[in-house]
Amino acid sequence: FYEVAVSDSFDLCPINTFNYHIDILPNTFVDVPTAFTPNDDGNNDIIYARGWGVKELIYFKVFNRWGELLFETDDMDIGWDGFYENNLQNIDTYIYKVRAKTWKNDEIINKEGHFSLLR
Repeated sequence: FYEVAVSDSFDLCPINTFNYHIDILPNTFVDVPTAFTPNDDGNNDIIYARGWGVKELIYFKVFNRWGELLFETDDMDIGWDGFYENNLQNIDTYIYKVRAKTWKNDEIINKEGHFSLLR
């Protein structure tokens, strides 16, 4: 429960008070976008594993269609830029695997899926 009082800086208007009740739901999730465009235009150039209620990223792995591991990190602030061995990868569908620990009783979330590399 929060109470907020609002007034103007010149004290010309009366003070208005508002009460808010905020429910915090213990929802947690981790996800990866369905596509990204590593074309160096500054928009959507890196793909990240992101989530809500995530305490720790255990891993975010990216594989090509033949199962070769192209990228791996345990840092949510580091994403895949589309390069493997200094070569920008082809337009294709890639597989990801994510494992994360949440703040909700250290619950472990596993997610697998695919995304497209576009240009």
